[in-house]
Amino acid sequence: MNGVAMRVVPLILTATLACSGRGDANGPEPENNSPGSLPTAVSPFPTGLKGTLAFESDREGRTKIYTLQLETGKITRLTEGPLWHDSHPTWSPDGRRIAFHSTRNGNFDIYVMDADGGNIQRLTDHPANEFDPTWDKDMRSIVFTGERDGRGEIYRVWLDSKKVDRLTAGFDRAIMPAESPDGRYVAYAGQTIREFQIHVVDLTRNNEISQVTSGEAACRPAFSPDSRAIAFVLGQDPSRLGIVDMQTRQARTLYKHPSLWLYYPVFSPDGERVAFAVSPQHHQGEDWDLAIVSTQSPGTTFQRLTVGPGNDRLPSWKPIPH
Repeated sequence: MNGVAMRVVPLILTATLACSGRGDANGPEPENNSPGSLPTAVSPFPTGLKGTLAFESDREGRTKIYTLQLETGKITRLTEGPLWHDSHPTWSPDGRRIAFHSTRNGNFDIYVMDADGGNIQRLTDHPANEFDPTWDKDMRSIVFTGERDGRGEIYRVWLDSKKVDRLTAGFDRAIMPAESPDGRYVAYAGQTIREFQIHVVDLTRNNEISQVTSGEAACRPAFSPDSRAIAFVLGQDPSRLGIVDMQTRQARTLYKHPSLWLYYPVFSPDGERVAFAVSPQHHQGEDWDLAIVSTQSPGTTFQRLTVGPGNDRLPSWKPIPH
């Protein structure tokens, strides 16, 4: 992979605007809080796509979780309730369950549910906010961001006992975890003195931590299916998608647009595409839609998957069980 020129972001505020945490689901309330209007797929819908995306949308008010069938463009609502946010869906490796965070019991906690939205179970119960769930490869635990010990650290909750272990510790802020499909690493966005950068915890080396990006602010990591690369959000004004090789630690731009913000990348099960969200603004005047781009043809124009008012974001591509 070719390296990319990166500049240092001079202000913490600048990086924070591009690399927000739980604020994605906790901003100003939309005026519409009445169920009935599903997110809208583009028409005609792109052909040749396969699989299912889970995603969040605030089309009906507070964020809820939906699925998008990529063969047909059909959208289905999985969660309901006008008084809370259900956000950040993440498929289990076998495609049978979805982890998410929700405010249905007050603050943000981690939950799991079946793939059809049934059998919702609460995994964490703490006065601090806990969010950004990611599954381990054996589906015995879920890694997440928690604020119980400060602005943000990475934790693991075991599904059988609900015991919580802490994976990171220190003065840095650690948020947005993503566990590698091979179970070796947990990547996350770590905020040091100035800006966010992508770090990894090596679970095979006594939770050894190393930094894998430098320069411009980087956040929202997502592993490739073979665990050899990480897609992430790079820079701002507007943000673009980057990718870093785990072996060489060389980074390059995966996709950029001259006027649109790109965020929330996730690989397809075959690694040939990345789904993400696109918006004309970030935080102010945002209007996120789901989109998709090829990883095999650099510079290929992205394909929009959803349209209309509201924010469709945080896609998670359903795995293909081996």
